[in-house]
Amino acid sequence: MSVLKIMASLDELIFSVEGFEGEAVVRELVPIPGGRELSRVSARAEAGEMRIPRFDGGRDRLASRFETTLGGAVYVSDLLHGCSVNNEAYPQPERIKALHGRLEDMKELGLTQTLININLPALLAVEPGNAEVIDFVSDGRVYHFLKEKINRLDRYMREMDENGFLVTMILLNSPRMFDSTQEPALLEKAIHPRYEWDAKDAFLSAFDMEREEGQGYYRAFVEFLAARYTRADREYGRAMGAIISNEVDSQCVWSNAGEMSCEEFTHEYSEACRLAWLLGRKHFANFRVYMSLDQFFSGVRFRPLEPLHTYPGREVIDRMNAHCLREGNFGWGIAYHPYPEDLRYPDFWNDRAPEFNHSTPKITFKNMEVLPDYLSKPELLYEGAPRRIIFSEQGFNSQQGPLQGVTEKQAAAAYCLAYLKARKIPTLDLFTHHSYLDNPHEFGLNLGIRRYDPAVSDHVGERKPIYETIRDMDTDREPECILRAREFIGAELFDYLLDPPLHHGDADRSSDTDFGN
Repeated sequence: MSVLKIMASLDELIFSVEGFEGEAVVRELVPIPGGRELSRVSARAEAGEMRIPRFDGGRDRLASRFETTLGGAVYVSDLLHGCSVNNEAYPQPERIKALHGRLEDMKELGLTQTLININLPALLAVEPGNAEVIDFVSDGRVYHFLKEKINRLDRYMREMDENGFLVTMILLNSPRMFDSTQEPALLEKAIHPRYEWDAKDAFLSAFDMEREEGQGYYRAFVEFLAARYTRADREYGRAMGAIISNEVDSQCVWSNAGEMSCEEFTHEYSEACRLAWLLGRKHFANFRVYMSLDQFFSGVRFRPLEPLHTYPGREVIDRMNAHCLREGNFGWGIAYHPYPEDLRYPDFWNDRAPEFNHSTPKITFKNMEVLPDYLSKPELLYEGAPRRIIFSEQGFNSQQGPLQGVTEKQAAAAYCLAYLKARKIPTLDLFTHHSYLDNPHEFGLNLGIRRYDPAVSDHVGERKPIYETIRDMDTDREPECILRAREFIGAELFDYLLDPPLHHGDADRSSDTDFGN
């Protein structure tokens, strides 16, 4: 006997039950390790179903954890048709290319999508003082959102929507960066309790899935944004999906939760993604949620000597999937970052680490096809289909100095080939370029499509060749771009990488020789 899945309607939670008929007790718990009991409900299983009220007074049970003597699924994994506030289809743009930059450039580039970083410690306050706030009730508690910050976000969302851009939100939890107010009382509640404050490169904290109060702030953060930016009337603009944190396989830097095994970290991370998916879909039936991974894939990690701080991306995917299959599956996708293997060099066609199989150490632009192929494995499918993908952060560096001209041409050719490859992936919804402008503080890299100009107020300098390439793709000028890039890279290599042969599984290492023995 087992609970196969839990579904939500407008007013009920429906447990699909196998191998049992009769009375059972359903315990509702706070979805944290060892979470307290919220309620206990008796229910009768018959004809393969067991039903309980969705609401306990005014409190929605949608995102709670459930335990029964039957075992099996413990979370809601399906919202039945019609029970979301907005039941529209997902407004998938015609083109996948995206970038975040100056509006006039975005329009000239022919973009239809963009992304925005939204930081929890920038928007919420525990003790707002004299600051104006927007009060929002989440799970029966009132949370204070800073009105000035929300008004600024509203203006951006409306501007993007009015100009035809679909926004994907990147949800962050940075105590010091990304416009954080650095309010001590908020950081105490919202930052992960195992965050390593003394680590200089711990730029982001993981969202707190260990404490009820910390999870409450995350829950309010997600639901406020979903409720505000998925409205059918688009009063405040539109954003219909979210990336949860950043490059979580390198969590010590981009989602710091202290030393954790991959099993422990992915369990917490799956909870954060699930909450976002459930609360997002409560408001918009097709809300999309993505996990974030960098280029390290199979058997290798960002810091190979720190297995409790960094993990191979493939292991993160597999463990995330295992948690979901065990506790209740949901529709997470992947926001991947297929930078060249060495971020300093844009000529990804010369990358050495990528292989065209599932045991590849890295997935870069060169072998990006491996990711959708891996996600096509039967055990990773969701509702019979591969999970959605976005390439949400990647770019091409150009050097300053004597090689500037050459590397800028390399970056332009690289974008052309990478975009053609990306456009052939049927499950890929977005392909962005990071970044719009060279950043003098970005680890010595110059990833912009425009140069940095210290002499002007906004620092927006001259266009690089990659600017014209992005603009011309998906237009009648695209054949000229392809011709230039193919000639620059070499016709044979260009054509090979445009449609490379894949090994649909792990590499055969049976003939490898250990020359050291």
